[in-house]
Amino acid sequence: MAAQAAVDQGERRVSSPVITFEDLRRLCAPAGPAPRASTVVRWARDQGIRYRYDGRGGIWTTVDALNAALGLHSAQGDTTNTMELI
Repeated sequence: MAAQAAVDQGERRVSSPVITFEDLRRLCAPAGPAPRASTVVRWARDQGIRYRYDGRGGIWTTVDALNAALGLHSAQGDTTNTMELI
């Protein structure tokens, strides 16, 4: 019930290793109107986030690719090639 209450209050946790276009939109502009697709793509590129196009005009990425762009590493200390993150 607490998890549903958090969702009802606008909080959302990523439960999948894939981060969708809508998730990226919220990360790009957490307060304010939803940005256009071109704005999200430019933001992701500027942040160094590796992404792929979803075929519907948006982009998607993975939690690992987002963490790599943030400079975070996994607890296991993986030495995965960044080209393999997506």
